Amino acid sequence: MRFDPSTFDLHSPEAYANHGFPWDAWDWLRREAPMFWYERDDIEPFWVVTRHADVKEISGRPDLFINGGPRLRVTRRGEPELLRGGLDSFGQARGWDPLEAPDMTFMDDPRHRQVRRASSWAFTQGCMRGMAAHFETLAQTFAEEFVAAAEARGTVDFVAECACKLPLAATGQLIGLAPDDWRQILTWSHAILGEVEPEHMHPGETVAEAAERNMNDFRAYLEDLIHVHRQPGGGPSPFINRLVNAKVDGEPMNDQQLNGYLFLLIGAGNDTTRNAVAGGVEALLSHPEELEKLVDDPSLLESAADEILRWTSPVISFLRTATDDYTMHGTTIRKGETVGVFYPAANRDETVFEAPYRFDITRRPNDYLSFGFGAHFCLGTNLARAELRASLKSLVPILPRMELMPGATRIAHAHVSGYATLPVRLRG
Repeated sequence: MRFDPSTFDLHSPEAYANHGFPWDAWDWLRREAPMFWYERDDIEPFWVVTRHADVKEISGRPDLFINGGPRLRVTRRGEPELLRGGLDSFGQARGWDPLEAPDMTFMDDPRHRQVRRASSWAFTQGCMRGMAAHFETLAQTFAEEFVAAAEARGTVDFVAECACKLPLAATGQLIGLAPDDWRQILTWSHAILGEVEPEHMHPGETVAEAAERNMNDFRAYLEDLIHVHRQPGGGPSPFINRLVNAKVDGEPMNDQQLNGYLFLLIGAGNDTTRNAVAGGVEALLSHPEELEKLVDDPSLLESAADEILRWTSPVISFLRTATDDYTMHGTTIRKGETVGVFYPAANRDETVFEAPYRFDITRRPNDYLSFGFGAHFCLGTNLARAELRASLKSLVPILPRMELMPGATRIAHAHVSGYATLPVRLRG
């Protein structure tokens, strides 16, 4: 098939919502143009990197390709990047420093390493093993609630009725958020991606205005939490108590830094894992032979979770800024230019994955890059894997009865991908 690279759309939220991932474009780029200068009228140009080895090479050189440059996520020209571009009214009212990085994803080493270390203790494999049984109990409860809803109402949205619940509960319990607050936090978390239901909008508000208001309500909630845990004796959350006393460069983090820290951990933890759970269920229902393997052999849960993470690739891309000239495939990236690493494209690289477009829950090895690579490898990787395994375990007895229904919708976003809604019903 002949392609015109000038027609590729790798940046429009609407394209991801309406068409999903641009697999044909990424396949062509891996074969024909591993370093592709992407220019469109409504976006600042950048280099597109799609090969698995190249994504690892760029990500593995944080000294040459930094997060702390002018761009981190794909956004249209003139559109402010979330939490970026100086302070909004929320920060201005509090006298926040406009030069402070919004959160650790915008930082580079050595500061990034120190800030990350302030909570890395909570996300180790050992901590997750200790919480595995609890996650499974929570997942079983949510699966039973889903069955009750589906049996009572027929067709239901799997995202709202099941997929979003365990990530929120797990993150909430890990950080020590009050269970009564979880539903509101879920609304705020969705608003970060521009997902605002009509009932959460004020009269006359646009979606963008409602999203900003919800985001600022979330930040105000976090501000109150931080103040409670700064009091003598601390507050009810051991996690936040430890965080407010953690030191970076020998000094405790201030309210602005802590707000960004918690905003990132809660928001990122909810949305990406939710999308992996929903996308994984869709993949299993669309590949009944793989579902049958999992039902017959529950020991495949771990490899199934890994294949789902490769298959769904919940984070589409990150942008990096070159600090010096660098040559790849005979092409020179100039100092100051932007490079975009595209994880779903790397996860379909035929030089790494045999039959990359085959969904195979027994796939081993499975060197997927859904959590990134290098210094910015996702802090919550162990948590996300534990949540996904627990969700799958609770759903295995239900999945053979589950049926996909028409009307699924995808998130309109150029950074995070997944199902906004996934209608399903139970047979029998």
